[in-house]
Amino acid sequence: MCLTTEAFALFLNLIGAAVTTHDGPTVTIHATQGDVTWHAVVDDWCTAAPYAESPLPFMVAADKQPFTMR
Repeated sequence: MCLTTEAFALFLNLIGAAVTTHDGPTVTIHATQGDVTWHAVVDDWCTAAPYAESPLPFMVAADKQPFTMR
């Protein structure tokens, strides 16, 4: 699943910063059912949860440039 940057920022504001950690282009949400990792992919934020333990193949092509929240 992917969200636009604006939608992802709204989602993060709704759940609160206490359950998240971030490292560059990766945000981890510490959910009750386990950690969910979101990755910056060009202009979107994508996750493979709950369908896979590892990132989907499309994430291999992810832009490796640092991401900054605006």
